[in-house]
Amino acid sequence: MRGLLALVFAIGAAAPALADDVAASDPRDLSVTIYRDPARSQGGAIDLARLGGFAVITETRLVTLPAGKHRLRFVGVVDGIIPESAIVTGLPGGVIEKNRDAALLSPAALFRAFQGRAITLKRTSRVTGKAATLPAQLVSAGPDGVVFKTAEGEEALRCSGLPETFSYDRAAEGLSARPVLSVLTSSARPVTAEVKLTYIAEGFDWSASYTASIGKDAQTLDLGGWITLANSNSVSLPNARTQIVAGGLGREAAQRLRAVPPQVSLNCWPQQRTHQVPRKPERPYALVSPYREPRDEVDDDYLQESNIVVTGSRRSYDYAVAAPMMVMPPPPPPLPPQAEQLGDLKLYRLPERTSVAARQMKQSRLLDKPGVGFEHVLDLALSSYDSRAPSEVGSVKDPASYTHTPLTLLRSRNDRDHGLGLPLPAGQFVVEQDHDGRMLPVGQPALRDTAEDEKIELRLNLAEDVAVERWTRKVAKRKQWQELRLANSRSVAVTVELRFTDAASMRFDFGKDARAFRRDGEQVLVVELPANATSQLSYTVAWN
Repeated sequence: MRGLLALVFAIGAAAPALADDVAASDPRDLSVTIYRDPARSQGGAIDLARLGGFAVITETRLVTLPAGKHRLRFVGVVDGIIPESAIVTGLPGGVIEKNRDAALLSPAALFRAFQGRAITLKRTSRVTGKAATLPAQLVSAGPDGVVFKTAEGEEALRCSGLPETFSYDRAAEGLSARPVLSVLTSSARPVTAEVKLTYIAEGFDWSASYTASIGKDAQTLDLGGWITLANSNSVSLPNARTQIVAGGLGREAAQRLRAVPPQVSLNCWPQQRTHQVPRKPERPYALVSPYREPRDEVDDDYLQESNIVVTGSRRSYDYAVAAPMMVMPPPPPPLPPQAEQLGDLKLYRLPERTSVAARQMKQSRLLDKPGVGFEHVLDLALSSYDSRAPSEVGSVKDPASYTHTPLTLLRSRNDRDHGLGLPLPAGQFVVEQDHDGRMLPVGQPALRDTAEDEKIELRLNLAEDVAVERWTRKVAKRKQWQELRLANSRSVAVTVELRFTDAASMRFDFGKDARAFRRDGEQVLVVELPANATSQLSYTVAWN
């Protein structure tokens, strides 16, 4: 018998102890690197309700662990965390397992947590019209309504037509007001250490936007850039070192299992006016929120009377002139972030710490480049072969002409000679120009991801005061004689670039004095058109 008892005690002593919960401190340092949504088009707008980007977040926390096995809780992680991506460094015993605790504090979660438990019901008396409190028991809560039980029996909340609400007598167990990531760890001795938690979280995105102010010389512009950071999660990242990554990141779409907790709603008579009640019976009413006891314990049905007493008295004034205060000049703006190479991508570090607030978007300065040189041209794309011309060989008696409108184009190069020479992430432009002393917008083109020494082309609006008319006056078996008439109604001269597409197998003859060349597989013809002038030219197109 003694041997059996000794064996039982030995087995009990050898059994591992249950893990105790230990909470890490709040983040002492934060770093967030935001990756752009690869599916969002270049220069597309950000929708805060649907953010397809993600962020890599690093939190530095202080941990005090007793000896033994413990469950370490990181309270306040971003709710869009991908738990399998979490890496914890600095723990002496390492990580045994990881868990994402999804039981967050909410009205619906409180309903589920207090089913079968006591609550305090506050209702309006039918006799006196005053608010009264009485103990009750929460029987059930779900999409069809809330049922409670009092000394008078069971009934549904707010189905009496009178104001009713409730409160809880104690805190709910197992619910956390903030998202929690817990890891199981073991330590051979008590330790206080600084650990780093790094994880990927969804629900982030960023975009770039630019302003281009055309100077009075019409040859340079002042370029400004801004970074818009977006966070659709319920957790803010205050005073964080912030980086963004530009470029097309290849990321596979993975379907994630997201458990949607059942909602609790009321289908009984709501506290609304008659015209506010939805006509559709299937529309759910708003979720009931607990009340808070007023400090002065005055019934909610009555408002406290506050009398404002205004008194007047004769005052004497001293009209002595005070010495002017010295106004310090404002500090210079921070330098824009410099691009760093990250594999085939570009990483920008914001020069100052910033707060990426929950469910908000904010902007930070990206660049400021005055005096960027550019070229102003009118661009028009034409097909090399005139498919509307007749197919019969010979001269065309009554050739049909077609009029085209060129597009205003601002062209530059991303190099130091033009005042740039830095990687530009894709974004939306607002181009403005001075008119009678006011800067007015003249276009909103989009910019693709542009590396150093690449050309920049900003396509603005149609140039309605410049017209290009084309027709074919003669047709051979493999040749066309085409003509162009260009009309300029402006008071200034313009440069028109005619781009002939599908020109790989075509041969053009514009004459020896024409300014023509090949670019990006297209035939380009440049025409200088004087102010208030019309120009006409003839050329041939031949093919094999």
